[in-house]
Amino acid sequence: MKKILILGKGRIGKAVEFYLKKYNLPLRVEFFSRERDIKKAFLLVSALPGSAGEKGLKLALKYRKDLIDISDLDYRFYIRNKKAIFERGIRVFPECGFSPGLTNLICGREAKDNRVKEIEILAGSLSKENFSFPFLWCFEDLIETHQVKATLIKKGRKIKTPPFSDYRKEKIEGVEAESYFAEGLESLLENLKVKNMSYRVIRPFGFFIFFKYLENHGFFKRKNLDISREILESKKQDNLTIGQIRIKKKNQKIVWKMKSFSKKNEKLNSMQKITAVFPVVLVKLLLEKKFIDKGVLFPEKLGEDEKLFKKILSEIRKEILISKFYIR
Repeated sequence: MKKILILGKGRIGKAVEFYLKKYNLPLRVEFFSRERDIKKAFLLVSALPGSAGEKGLKLALKYRKDLIDISDLDYRFYIRNKKAIFERGIRVFPECGFSPGLTNLICGREAKDNRVKEIEILAGSLSKENFSFPFLWCFEDLIETHQVKATLIKKGRKIKTPPFSDYRKEKIEGVEAESYFAEGLESLLENLKVKNMSYRVIRPFGFFIFFKYLENHGFFKRKNLDISREILESKKQDNLTIGQIRIKKKNQKIVWKMKSFSKKNEKLNSMQKITAVFPVVLVKLLLEKKFIDKGVLFPEKLGEDEKLFKKILSEIRKEILISKFYIR
């Protein structure tokens, strides 16, 4: 059996392992522990935190292995290594989680006809409990999301905005929520030609004040991070992870909706489910030899191929609710 190595044994890495075994693929699944294990691997899946994420591509290049990358890395890192990836004759699938990832795949499909004027992506996790945010994925990456400037496109120009910019009240799935600009468009900013494009994170109502309180009192300082993580992640609750893509074309408006739900005691939380299923579908398609091209293959580029897009989406829909609406 072919061996697949998962880099990173956190919540997302474990979710990838879960789905690989659930699909009963002809693979031996292992977590990376030492470099010599890579030599006999068929494929690497990187689920490392953003701070260590570059390691996945460096190992893929060194050992000439295809890579599916879920880590939160700067788009420019892949572009700087684009030539080396091609010369090594490997395939690298960056940003293959939920958002970026699944959202990029859909945006790439919709933008194929060059009629898209505006894209707004909303994504995040909620609990049915008031003022309660479920901390479901890499704690350090989640905190950093709200501490860096967001990049968006407005009237054809890239602009940067401070964290929590453009605060907006929301009501999603009956839950009082709020949203604001965040960094999350990554490669879409470069690969899609859209006049207006933004990414917003969805949080429960009151999260902004809660986050700033913790930040101002030092809970996110490096020396306090471990205990803060332990406290904030200790509360188990039913959780919902949702995504919406609102698209304006010349003559129509389209909304894509994605949803994953988990009870508090389930093996996987809703973010694990919606993030891990896309990379596992890509593993399945690699085994079926559906990908011929070598090099860097961003999700939005995969979405341009209608046949491949439909195949990927049909597999993902076995695990995640995805629907498309036309608005008059």
